[in-house]
Amino acid sequence: MLFDAIPVPCYFWRHADGTFVLERANRSAFDTAGAGVSALIGRPVTEVFADRPELQQDLERVLADGTQVERELFYERGHNGAGLRLIVRFVAVGPDLVLAHTEDITQLRGNEERLRAVLATVEAGLMAIDVGGQVTDVNPAVEDILGIPRERMLGDPSWWDAIGLRDMDGNPLDRGANSPWARTIVHGEAVRDVKQQITRPDGTVIAISANYQPLRTGASGEVTGMVASLTDISEARRLQAQLAHQALHDPLTGLPNRLLFQERLGQALKRSERKRIAVFLLGLDRFRAVNDTHGHGAGDNVLIEVSTRLHQVLDVAEPLARMGGDEFAVLSECADEREAADVAARLARTFRAPLETGSQITASIGIAIEEPGHSAADLIQGADAAVERVKARGGNSFEIFDRAMEGRLRDRLRIEDGLRRAILKDELRLVYQPIVQLEPQRTVALEALVRWQHPEEGLLGPGRFLPVAEQDAQLISDIGRWVLRRACIESRLFPEDIRISVNVAARELGQEGFPERIIDTLEQTGTAPERIGLEITETTLMEGGDAAISGLEQLSRHGMYVSLDDFGTGYSSLTRLARLPLNAIKLDRGFVARYTGERDRRIIEAAVSIGRAADLNVVAEGVETEDQLELLRAAGCGFVQGYLLGRPSLPEQVLQTLA
Repeated sequence: MLFDAIPVPCYFWRHADGTFVLERANRSAFDTAGAGVSALIGRPVTEVFADRPELQQDLERVLADGTQVERELFYERGHNGAGLRLIVRFVAVGPDLVLAHTEDITQLRGNEERLRAVLATVEAGLMAIDVGGQVTDVNPAVEDILGIPRERMLGDPSWWDAIGLRDMDGNPLDRGANSPWARTIVHGEAVRDVKQQITRPDGTVIAISANYQPLRTGASGEVTGMVASLTDISEARRLQAQLAHQALHDPLTGLPNRLLFQERLGQALKRSERKRIAVFLLGLDRFRAVNDTHGHGAGDNVLIEVSTRLHQVLDVAEPLARMGGDEFAVLSECADEREAADVAARLARTFRAPLETGSQITASIGIAIEEPGHSAADLIQGADAAVERVKARGGNSFEIFDRAMEGRLRDRLRIEDGLRRAILKDELRLVYQPIVQLEPQRTVALEALVRWQHPEEGLLGPGRFLPVAEQDAQLISDIGRWVLRRACIESRLFPEDIRISVNVAARELGQEGFPERIIDTLEQTGTAPERIGLEITETTLMEGGDAAISGLEQLSRHGMYVSLDDFGTGYSSLTRLARLPLNAIKLDRGFVARYTGERDRRIIEAAVSIGRAADLNVVAEGVETEDQLELLRAAGCGFVQGYLLGRPSLPEQVLQTLA
């Protein structure tokens, strides 16, 4: 019959009375399991496999959903008395009939176990050595690691001297009492992870890690030799050294990074025989424009060329580092400010010639010269403050950090520390100034303005702390996060048809993930995107480049209202306005303040016309008198903001005004 001709053991299980009964087995089943199979015919699976209730579940599952079930099991009733490792597969062949066919994988599993045991040691070189130091056996991996043929290792003991076994400091290793050899052979101790160096016959020096295990024989456990396992760790040590180098060097320019520069600066300050230490920080002027205009690849090329040029004008004793971004640092010894100025002039001269790309770039250089008690951090901080001062004056110059600047730096650091605590202690406040539509006259939006409720100085205006915060990317970002979240929460206090506008700093807009952060805040606070507007200055957009515009486009698509603040003080053209994701422009308050005659009226009308041409609402800021309001109304300006319409006030005061 066909069933008996199947070459693998097969069994039919029929479902009856809530169980499965063994109905039939083929000839191969009898050959494999023995004549005892006959006694099992007609018995339920719960008796045949009393210790395997999962088989009943497998059979039920096969009939229930028609899937094939496979299970591996150990069968202890083979006809030769040996255990069998089997794969059993269950397949439904009728509404109440399941075919189980098995495959004997005993030999396969045995081979796998033996192979697994071999693979566990194949990566290491293994040597069997007797108590006299004679090698009695090796595996092929030892030949690869030591570069010595098996025959020589087994027959010529002189190879030991040829490899020059030594520790990692280069000291020769003998067989003294404390050597790994003596500890294993003499004392029977297992010694592990011994780092050593050898020289191969071809002259290659490699590092190895060796484990020594004593071999014992007889009832007394006498040590008759040992097994040494060797692992070539040369590549691992090379990678370790490479990682250490990468941790201390800039991957783009190959220069030391901030961490290594700080370490070298600390070492220099500890030397007794020296001049005064000076730190020079160089920040490239308007470097972001290079990235935005030509791409980051071009920016990288600029940084590489600048690092090469600076290297060429520096002495060996004047280490150069890249501190991050577009900032480089130089460490030098200077007797006084005059010598420091000479070094700065030498550095500045490297920027005179155009770059290989043909573009011209300049640098702001800040210098801090060691004073008694100055630490490495003090010098870097001082040089950084001097760089910021040069940049504030337009760049392309240098400045030496002095006592007056030190006082300003202390004030800045005090304000920065205070602001960080203010965020944690919830000392910041929002006040709101109305933005009013003229026809018909009604409040359509509120601009959220941040204040600091200082624990000692009272309520501080933004001029006291925002310019400081804007010098620290993380700090201004943290304030921006706080303002947006609080504005979202407090927006629930006001009528739903009134939008809340928040200002965005340049450093916020340029941060990666800025639009996602805004959207996340809206979702976390349950605020509709239409309730929140963003105000960005022309300068901020210019500094942010294409990445900033892309982020605003994403937020605009999300439903947020975007206004261009301080319009008329930057570089916007009608063409540029048309491609920006804007809803409104806000005329700088300077236009309104000067709005006294016919010429001023024409300027305002021109600005309003630009807004209309770009399909944008126009808001005039700084309205303080009735005359200004009427002139703006006559010029066709649709929206106004200023003290005449309402001063920045706390939410409860604004609500009273709206009522």
